[in-house]
Amino acid sequence: MENDGNIIWAILGYIIALISPIIGLLYGAGLFYLKNDVALYKKHGRLIIYFSILLFVITTIVRHIL
Repeated sequence: MENDGNIIWAILGYIIALISPIIGLLYGAGLFYLKNDVALYKKHGRLIIYFSILLFVITTIVRHIL
């Protein structure tokens, strides 16, 4: 049931993760664990968590280089 749920919540999660990776990590975890009955939210919640961690590592490396 991939079509259950609303894709707006997933898109909002990616935008939040891009602006603030820590808040995006929390949002992704909430989407993954609290809305785990919908496959769309579970899938994108996991991807938002990965995206947030990746952005956090990249910004940390860039800040230490510059």
